[in-house]
This record gives sequence, structure tokens and C-alpha cells, in this order.
Amino acid sequence: MPNYQGKTQRKLKRYVRRIPAKFSSPTMRGTGHVKNLSKQGLFMRSNVLPGPSEEVSVVILASERRKIEVIGRVLWTTAQLGGRTPAQPGFGMCIERASDEFVEFFSDLLLN
Repeated sequence: MPNYQGKTQRKLKRYVRRIPAKFSSPTMRGTGHVKNLSKQGLFMRSNVLPGPSEEVSVVILASERRKIEVIGRVLWTTAQLGGRTPAQPGFGMCIERASDEFVEFFSDLLLN
């Protein structure tokens, strides 16, 4: 996650994937794709951005039949970057609650 000096602070390695997803928060819904993820967080590209600190539910569309939900909190959005860094719209979130399906899905990613 970026800090306010423009540096990145990550504790866990992120795995880059493009996985279709949708999200909902108390104020909005959106679609896009998960760009990268770790056991504790993810970055989702979406033209619709929830606000920082907002709780979100993200449903990862791993396959036609496999939908994996995680619930967490928005840590930052590309809107906060202003004009300093050109970036496609999206948001980073920490995962606060993950299903057993997410743990299995993440383990499968590590093996591939």
C-alpha cells in the first residue's frame, strides 16, 4: 500500500493475476478485475471507487461456477494519488474476513 511519501510498504508478496470480480459497499457497487492479491490484501481495478476506510465485499469470479467472497476495508484509491502518478482507476484493500474457499483458491495460485 502506498504511504504518503509515495513509497510502497508491503509485508507479503503479491501475486499478479487478472481475475474478474465485483464489489459492493454500503454506498455503491462496481465491477472490474483483481490485479494482484496476497493472503491479506488485494488491488482491484474498477472505474467506480469506494472511499478510503469503507467496508467492501469483493466477489472474485474464479470461474463460471466458483465465486469467492472476501470482506475488508479500503486502504487507498488511485483517486488519492492525484496527478502525481498516472494510474488506471482502482483501490487497494486489506482482507479482514476470508472464506475457506479463498484460502483454498490462494493456495491453488501458489501451486500454478
